Amino acid sequence: MRGLVQSKPFVRKSHRVSAPRSWFSFSSWNRRWRDNQTAFSSALKKWWLLFFISIVALFLWIFLLKWTWYNPTYLIQNIDYPESTKYEYWNTELFVLSSKFLRWKYYNALRVWWDWSLLDRVKKEYPFVKNAHIKFEGNQTVSVEFEYYEPDFVVKLWEKRYWVWWNNITAELDSNRHLWTTSFIVDTPSYLSWATSLSWFFYEVDFSWYKEYIPAILETFPEMDRFVYLAGSPNFIVFENWKMIFLYRDDVPHQLQKYNRLKKYYDAFDTLSTIDLWSLTQEKVVVWRW
Repeated sequence: MRGLVQSKPFVRKSHRVSAPRSWFSFSSWNRRWRDNQTAFSSALKKWWLLFFISIVALFLWIFLLKWTWYNPTYLIQNIDYPESTKYEYWNTELFVLSSKFLRWKYYNALRVWWDWSLLDRVKKEYPFVKNAHIKFEGNQTVSVEFEYYEPDFVVKLWEKRYWVWWNNITAELDSNRHLWTTSFIVDTPSYLSWATSLSWFFYEVDFSWYKEYIPAILETFPEMDRFVYLAGSPNFIVFENWKMIFLYRDDVPHQLQKYNRLKKYYDAFDTLSTIDLWSLTQEKVVVWRW
């Protein structure tokens, strides 16, 4: 009798000896080489396409610049200045400076930034120039019109006159320059006839003093004939209606207040020839009669 457990049939196992796997396979290397060649060829085609597009774009850009911004028709060779600019401030050096900056430039190339670029160049030597307007007139010609800041006041130095702006900017004026016609004039004594500039002018009294107090002085002395700065000192003289009124640099509002009170309450005011508003004390006024 066979038992309940049957023996498993014996099966002989076959032993196959596999060849060792080599790290180099010619077929796989050939396949990778072909893949690399394909990728390189594709990349090369893309680079050549980009190079061709860049060359075409460059030529188109050059062509565009040649016939727009750098069109020979708009090459600036002649610069004119309107009579209004010459009337306000005739200055050959200014016009030469402007012409040198613009000549042989292309109008279209400068059209976007030309106003402020010219203005920046000019303001380095002429800071009182306010604006510069350039207009193309055709035939390679442009006109340049300058606008100027009105001077804050004018200093009369013997036979010469000087405009004065902020930061002690000064410029000598002559008969061909008319910005000064409506400006307040600060006169100086004749003993300064030797002076040839205003380099010393603001030593005792700076620009801010004039800027602050000139309006009040004009309001207090509406019929003023002359306003004289006694250069080298802190003193001034106002000439009005045959009177000499002495002012001092400090506490100007208080001095003007004393003058108004004197004019209002002093019965013999019309007979006065000299009024010293800065006398021995701040509360007193020294006067001389005819």
